[in-house]
Amino acid sequence: MNEELWNENAERMATQRDAEASSRFAPLLVKAYGIRRLRSICLSLCNRLEHGSFYSRTLREILSRYHGVTIGKYSYGPILTPGILPVGTIVGNYCSIGAGLVVLRRNHPFDRLSQHPFFYNSGLGYLRKDTIPSNSENPLTIGHDVWIGERVSILAGCKSVGNGAVIAAGSVVTRDVPPYTIVAGVPAKKLKMRFEEEVADGLEKLRWWELNLTSLLTQKKWILQPLTVESLNYFNNLMTPKK
Repeated sequence: MNEELWNENAERMATQRDAEASSRFAPLLVKAYGIRRLRSICLSLCNRLEHGSFYSRTLREILSRYHGVTIGKYSYGPILTPGILPVGTIVGNYCSIGAGLVVLRRNHPFDRLSQHPFFYNSGLGYLRKDTIPSNSENPLTIGHDVWIGERVSILAGCKSVGNGAVIAAGSVVTRDVPPYTIVAGVPAKKLKMRFEEEVADGLEKLRWWELNLTSLLTQKKWILQPLTVESLNYFNNLMTPKK
């Protein structure tokens, strides 16, 4: 039954799109992006020439070089819009990010006489240097295959969202989210784990997110099924080097 749900050309399509995820114009687009008035054109061409933001390697190169943000393969959402993520943010592979994400890496200094930016932000001209840590000094790392719902805020107290975690829509995340944990609320709290411990441990060892889409599609038997220890064995065969 699972086989019937897949398009017969799924693997071929994935292979083609991966092969075309970096166009012959990639070096030119990356260089041209340095000219501010050309930036919107460059971003549009990345999407048109490289099958959109799911695939575009040039878009990821632009974000890394000009905005200090690392986005893994196939991850999508507002994280691919320049300026949405603070400098130093790292996002893994296969992540799904909803609209309205807010990531904040700095807090106002509430233990001082005043919390006003005049007294911590050197960009306003009164200080020689900032008196609170910069964005890059408190980076956020989002693991692989993370799902973040719409209108989520991730505050400075959260430094890591683990592999396979889920953050429900509208949540305000104030602390680290462990791998394969579903959290929700204001502030976000643990609802439950996605998998039993044995399955979660197996996924961490498997590191399936390092594979490209074509390789994953060779395992059609279990991809659409609820994950169990038994079904993990199918995928282990793919990940184990052949002698």
